[in-house]
Amino acid sequence: MKKSLTVATAVGAALLMGAGTSTARSAAPAPAPPTVTTAVTTTAAAAPQVAAAGCYLEVYTPWKENMASSGTSDHARGKYRTRNNCSGWYNTALLQYHRWDGWNRIAGTDWVGNRGMSHLQWKCQGKGTFTYRTKGSVRGGSPARVGWATSQERRFTC
Repeated sequence: MKKSLTVATAVGAALLMGAGTSTARSAAPAPAPPTVTTAVTTTAAAAPQVAAAGCYLEVYTPWKENMASSGTSDHARGKYRTRNNCSGWYNTALLQYHRWDGWNRIAGTDWVGNRGMSHLQWKCQGKGTFTYRTKGSVRGGSPARVGWATSQERRFTC
């Protein structure tokens, strides 16, 4: 009894500290072959009656864009989209920048199902020079799958 409680405590502590995350990530399928964008492929069990077997999330390298009539580049933007059949899948897209304490979320969204080309943006004027990236995840399917994609990084000043 004492040994099983010790093991259960150790497993619970490992899950709280994030050790379970690496197990979930190692079980995820490999990303699709490189294309213009980064695609995450998570394939559900093959079903003959369903033409689309998985959900694809593409994230694109961020850029800066002029959103004001002043002619200054004052917004960091990133875009993303789902492809294939993502009905019932849980999706997340984030625009992040890197600081001394690691990657920080500056814009993001969560949704269920399909989504065409969409954008994330952050007014970065006067904030300095940072490295930006777009990151996303998909969760769902049967059996349950988790996949993620990270765009290439881009450094710029707003």
